[in-house]
Amino acid sequence: MTASRSIHFEGVWKSYPRWGARGTGTLREALRRRIPGRAAPRERRWALQDVSCTFESGITTGIVGQNGAGKSTMLRLASGVGAASRGRILLPVNTASVLNLGYVFDATLTGAENALTASLMSGMTAAQSRAVLPAVLEFAELEEFAEAPLRTYSDGMRLRLAFGVVAQSTPDALLLDEVMAVGDLRFQAKCLERIDEMRAAGTTVVFASHGLEQVAEQCDRALWLEGGVVRLHAEAEAVVDAYRAAMESETVARTPSGAAPDHDTDLELGRNRLGSQEATIESVEIVVRAPAAAPASGTLVELKLGLRAREEVAAPIVVVTIRRADDAVVCVDLSTEGSGFRVPDLSGPMELTLVFDDLRLSAGEYVVDVGIFERSWRYAYDLHLSAYGFEVPGVIRGNGVYLPAHSWRVARP
Repeated sequence: MTASRSIHFEGVWKSYPRWGARGTGTLREALRRRIPGRAAPRERRWALQDVSCTFESGITTGIVGQNGAGKSTMLRLASGVGAASRGRILLPVNTASVLNLGYVFDATLTGAENALTASLMSGMTAAQSRAVLPAVLEFAELEEFAEAPLRTYSDGMRLRLAFGVVAQSTPDALLLDEVMAVGDLRFQAKCLERIDEMRAAGTTVVFASHGLEQVAEQCDRALWLEGGVVRLHAEAEAVVDAYRAAMESETVARTPSGAAPDHDTDLELGRNRLGSQEATIESVEIVVRAPAAAPASGTLVELKLGLRAREEVAAPIVVVTIRRADDAVVCVDLSTEGSGFRVPDLSGPMELTLVFDDLRLSAGEYVVDVGIFERSWRYAYDLHLSAYGFEVPGVIRGNGVYLPAHSWRVARP
């Protein structure tokens, strides 16, 4: 531990036993795994390899990388859970973390009882825990469910309860592992506002996320882990750009070659269609309506995507980008992850619909990119580039993309 609010990793390595498949191997091999000091080097899996970095006080850092890159291991060590196999870690005295929604909570206890337990484990006395309980439940917006058993809570409700406890103090360091993707967007904004207050007070904030958009928007710096090794630690935007570039290269490398173009859709692998094709976008339907009262603006009512997977893929991310046709200006760039929407595991066919209540684009022609990505953004399963289009009817008025509802007034003094 250290009096500083910063977190320091100095040449940190962390390994775990690499167990074989259940039911395989000899009795001698099984015994050797269980006898301390008898595991061979080849039976160790290195989750972190020679990691050196500093997370500074008052700075928010996002950790990005694919599943298994070492993000959760790094946060557990930074929370004081477990010890490094080699190297040294210097931690603040007072660290708050939400690493796993089931780590502290007991499904058989009520929400209020779990809040008291979590408060005690965060370092509060019994009297302090009881005193802050109403504030915890109020922040979590769970007053009506305080006496309900935790097993009846959704993941979002558990997150709200966990963060309600964290929000009652200003720790030296705050560590979050993927949990910000669980709650709805409104509660996420509430949490981020409280995190900003902590950061302004000098708290070191570190969170792991697959949400590149969130990292770019919310973080000052970012660290990219790949196979337990630090690939890049720099300004958040630079890290996100580099990670996306690697994702694009991986997508191109995984795109099958030699397939004939689809003349019905004008899609051709390697030209305007990329991706591994483990999951595919089978159909795209766009419906556009122009309000009669405002013919120079249009409402994209629905965008229907027909998805299919050859074998089950876990929680893919779907993206939709709308560009102006004549100059490729990006007008809309959305992902299910950025919107706080989790796509269910995909096996077989599925229809996904994106609805815009009132998308007021200026009159003109637009093109649409659609894609379905692996859940850690490592590569695209299927990406269709400028393969679809629509037109917003009306008279083009100026160079702007967005045409909000408006009126003019004149007054004489």
